[in-house]
Amino acid sequence: MAHSKLYVQLMNSREWRELRTQVIREHPLCQQCEAEGRVTASRCVHHVIPVESATSEAEAYRLCFARSNCKALCYQCHADIHKAERSHSKQKIQERTKQRLSTWADRLEKKMTNN
Repeated sequence: MAHSKLYVQLMNSREWRELRTQVIREHPLCQQCEAEGRVTASRCVHHVIPVESATSEAEAYRLCFARSNCKALCYQCHADIHKAERSHSKQKIQERTKQRLSTWADRLEKKMTNN
C-alpha cells in the first residue's frame, strides 16, 4: 500500500505520536469492542474520516490532528474497519490520488484565469 508523502510525514510527527498516546490513555479499551460488549485493550488510533481523503494539505492536517476524528481501537477492530472500507486497496488509493490531482488542477486553473 502506498501512502502519500504528506500522510507519512504526519504519521511520523511528534504531534501525532502525542495525540495517539493521549487518545489511548483516555480510552484504554477498544471503543469498538466496548460498544459490542467485549473488553479488549486499545492499541492503535483510527481516523474516522481518513486523512488521505483530504483534498488539501490544510484539510489533511485538520483530519489528522482533530481529536474528534480519532477512535481508540484494538488491532483486530482496526484491521476489520479498513478491510470493510477497503481503504487500503489499490483501487481506493488510485481513486484518492485522482481526486487530489483533480482538485489541484482545478485550483491551478482558477489561479491562471484570475491572473
